[in-house]
Amino acid sequence: MPPSFLFATCRFGSEPALKREVAMRHGGLLTPAFMRPQLITWKVQGELPADFRFGGLFAQVSGRSLGMAETVAEVVALAAGTGAAHLHIFPREVPEEGVPEETWARVDAAAAEIQALLPLNDQKPLRPADYVLDVIIGAEGEPMLVGLHQYQPGEFKTPGGLSRASLPPEAPSRAWLKMEQSLSWLGVEKELKGLVVLELGSAPGGASHSLLSHGATVYGVDTVAMDERVLAHPQFHHLRVSAGDLQPDMLPDQVDVLVSDINLEPRIICQYVEKFATRLPPLGMILTLKINSAKVEAEMPAIIQRVRQWAPGPVYVRQLSSNRREVTLVSWGDR
Repeated sequence: MPPSFLFATCRFGSEPALKREVAMRHGGLLTPAFMRPQLITWKVQGELPADFRFGGLFAQVSGRSLGMAETVAEVVALAAGTGAAHLHIFPREVPEEGVPEETWARVDAAAAEIQALLPLNDQKPLRPADYVLDVIIGAEGEPMLVGLHQYQPGEFKTPGGLSRASLPPEAPSRAWLKMEQSLSWLGVEKELKGLVVLELGSAPGGASHSLLSHGATVYGVDTVAMDERVLAHPQFHHLRVSAGDLQPDMLPDQVDVLVSDINLEPRIICQYVEKFATRLPPLGMILTLKINSAKVEAEMPAIIQRVRQWAPGPVYVRQLSSNRREVTLVSWGDR
C-alpha cells in the first residue's frame, strides 16, 4: 500500500517557502494536511511513483509519516515491520540560536527509552537506501510524530539534520556555525588539514576561523577588515580586494576548496565562483546563497542546474538550521 501521508521538517519561518516548493515540484500529488512550526505533513493523492524523491531546498528531513505516538510503546508499534536500520530522535522546534539544553535533555530522555526497546544499528554509518526511523519530539505534552525515510547521498546524516555545536565566544561571526554545519553535512572535517581554501567574502572571519581550526590554509577575499584573531593566524592570508576584482595571478598555485558567503544575488555569486572553479579546478566548494525575494527563490532551480555543469562533484542544496534567508550549496569531488 502506498503511504497516506508524507512529512517534512524545515527551519522556522520557511514553512511557506516549503509549501510553495512542494506545490511547484509535486503539483496535485501532495496536498497539505497538518502543520506545526517547523513541521508539515501532506496527504498523498493517489500513488507515489517508484522513483519519487521529495527533494527541494527547504526540507531538512522528509519521509513517510507513520503517525503520532503518545508513548514509547506506541512508537515501537508504529515502527514494526518498517525495516528501519537506524533511529533518529530530534526536537521539532529549533530556535535560531540553537536548541536549549533543557530541550536536548527531554530528547535524550525519550531517546534512551525508545532505544532500549528499538536497538537499531545506530553505531554503523548510514549507507544509501538504509531506512531511518524518525521520532520528532514536540513541545511538552505534544505527541511525537513518527516517520520513516530512506537515506540518499546528499541528505543529512545527523538526526533532524541538526548539530549540537553552539557558537563559541571566540567566533568572529555566525558564519562559524554555518561552516561547521556544512562540514559536518559533507563529512569532510578531517579532510581539511593541509588543504588550501579560497573564501570570497571572508569578513569578519567566522567561516575562516572554522576552516583554520580544522587545519586548512585560508586566503580570505574581502575589502572589509578581518577579525584580529583571524589575521594573526599563520595560515590565514588576507586579499583585500572585492570578489569581482580578484585576479588569478593573486592566488596561490593550488586552491582545493572554494567558499563564499557574500550578500549578493546567487546568480552573481555563482558567476564569480565559476570563473575560478573552471580554471583551478577545486576539490570542493561550499556556497551560502541568499534568497531575499520570491524572484530569487523561483530562479534557484535554474541556477543550481547551471552550477552542476562546472561543479567538482555532485551538487546538493539545503537550508541548514543556522541559515537565515539563505541556503547552502555543497559539492565535493574525488582526487
